[in-house]
Amino acid sequence: MIGLILKSIRTGALTEANPFGRHAAFGFPVMDFSRCTACGECVRACPTGAIHATQPSPGRGIVSLSYAACIQCRACVAACPEQAISVSPEIEVCAHSREQLSRSASFDVDPVTGMGTFRQIEPGAGPGLADAAATLKARIHGRLGRSLQVRQVDAGSCNGCELEIAATTNPVYDLERFGIHFVASPRHADALLVTGPVTRNMEIALRRTYEATPEPRVVVAVGACGCSGGIFGEGTYAAIGGVDRVLPVDVYIPGCPPRPQAILNGLLVAMGVREARAGGESAAPPPG
Repeated sequence: MIGLILKSIRTGALTEANPFGRHAAFGFPVMDFSRCTACGECVRACPTGAIHATQPSPGRGIVSLSYAACIQCRACVAACPEQAISVSPEIEVCAHSREQLSRSASFDVDPVTGMGTFRQIEPGAGPGLADAAATLKARIHGRLGRSLQVRQVDAGSCNGCELEIAATTNPVYDLERFGIHFVASPRHADALLVTGPVTRNMEIALRRTYEATPEPRVVVAVGACGCSGGIFGEGTYAAIGGVDRVLPVDVYIPGCPPRPQAILNGLLVAMGVREARAGGESAAPPPG
């Protein structure tokens, strides 16, 4: 016992006063569409279809990047011949819908060479971050207070996200200082923290867990698999796909896996304490 006390004195406080910040080694890809030529090399390199290109009409192409499906492998960074893709230092990325995690740009495509010239950033679909946040706050106003009771549900994860979720409880991040606590029963929970692509064997269990959670229940999808199905895709023989294919999702936390800071940030967004930052805001900078 004395040894433990002495070790604690020598070690000092481990908890980070501010766990949030910039971490260049773990960020998402950022696409500078103004330098992009729509050559499609990044599309072919992406293993999850997070980057895709379409031609809605002759001479016009659209390139999109979605953080919901991105596993941060950086294959797109290495494949881009124009070096139009870099890595963002931002990791506290979350949103209220899949659309908010996606950015698209349109291009004028040369019919001879097949290369594109940047035209404009395409407007995003669905409500913006501010409108979605206001809707969530109105639903939980006066109900959650300053604390959040969380029930974590593994709907088919590889357990990578579970390791990062467990790290949020360690002395470095210490999520309980923010009033966030994990509970054993959904009947005691305010929010469900769901990981993994929803496997067909877990669909009924996940629905029943949601139904057992009292209103106003908040659903947070964690990781690329929870946000979009990830590398497992959607609608396969074994998995349904992202959590929103089964439950209404209030907050999406992308990443493969998301870092503890990103998970903690997403939970604070679910509480209405912090504003969501989709990250994709910087994925489509204006030219220049």
